[in-house]
Amino acid sequence: QKVSDSSGISCHAWNGARTKVAICPYTNEVHVYEADESGYKLLATLKEHEQLVSGIDWSPKKDFIVTCAHDRNAYVWEQSKEEGKWEPQMTILPSNFNRAALCVQWSPKENKFALGGGSKAVAVCYYQEENNWWISKLIRKKHNSSVTCVKWHSNNWLLATGSSDFKCRLFSANIASVDLDVQRKFGELLMEVDVAKNWVHGLSWSPQCSSLAVCAHDSCVHVIEIGCDEIPTIDREPKCYTMKFPQLPQCAALFLDEERLVTVGFHDKPLLFNKKDGGKWAMEGELKVAEKGGAAGGSSVAKKMNMFGGGRDKAKPTYARVKTDIKLINQNKFSVSGMDQNLILFKV
Repeated sequence: QKVSDSSGISCHAWNGARTKVAICPYTNEVHVYEADESGYKLLATLKEHEQLVSGIDWSPKKDFIVTCAHDRNAYVWEQSKEEGKWEPQMTILPSNFNRAALCVQWSPKENKFALGGGSKAVAVCYYQEENNWWISKLIRKKHNSSVTCVKWHSNNWLLATGSSDFKCRLFSANIASVDLDVQRKFGELLMEVDVAKNWVHGLSWSPQCSSLAVCAHDSCVHVIEIGCDEIPTIDREPKCYTMKFPQLPQCAALFLDEERLVTVGFHDKPLLFNKKDGGKWAMEGELKVAEKGGAAGGSSVAKKMNMFGGGRDKAKPTYARVKTDIKLINQNKFSVSGMDQNLILFKV
């Protein structure tokens, strides 16, 4: 099923039950689909942004969708129970957040979200009930270039950021009115890791948040070992494993468990990395798609996941094979979207 004649899919997100998916067909719109055994049904089109939507996240419990775009705005979408229509809520951003918004993610407790952008800053946004809008506090003057990715730690206050200044950083991102039991200074820089030799594309925490994967434009994936119970400090140098590979750079990463990591990017196939005996990481190989549409695994559901483009056999130019986003379905399944207009489910 092909959604539009646009250039591809910039990002996607699943609801908590994995029965609905929101995708951006590389435009200023977001399309919400219902997924079942028979295929995909378009339920709604979210139209509020004026430029390309660059980030989507769907809170699994509260069922809110947050979107951000190059128009420097972010909206929280809530579905009305009576009509079923998705209504946007405004996010008030500071005037110095004056460049494109590039990435967004809900916190684990779904009571705030982080927004990174080209203004070299991160906005941590939370709900103000009396005005029915979302307001924000800014982490600024810590990045030297655009913030390209943000990832929350499971403790709900520690935030990892990746930037095109080649560095990965960890901040305290607690809000006094939201994180009542956390006594930290907002925006405190807890760790700065300079392992990438080029700009950082993507980040991923392991399920127990003991490791942080970093995808950079140097055709390397770096795994930073932080530890489950340790609070990072600026004066401690963490252990880091670097895996260099001959394939093109990777843009996004996803831990399947504590010992398996999958990445996607400018190479046309996902790469699988495993943690070996002794704690070292190594690339296991590429994950291949079934020859005639669908995803690896061959089930009827998996074949229908090849939503847009239908598994064409014709060779595509390099730019059309770029994979832009990866999301977890369960411990052994994940979905990948990209510039080839496909949303594909992989089974490992």
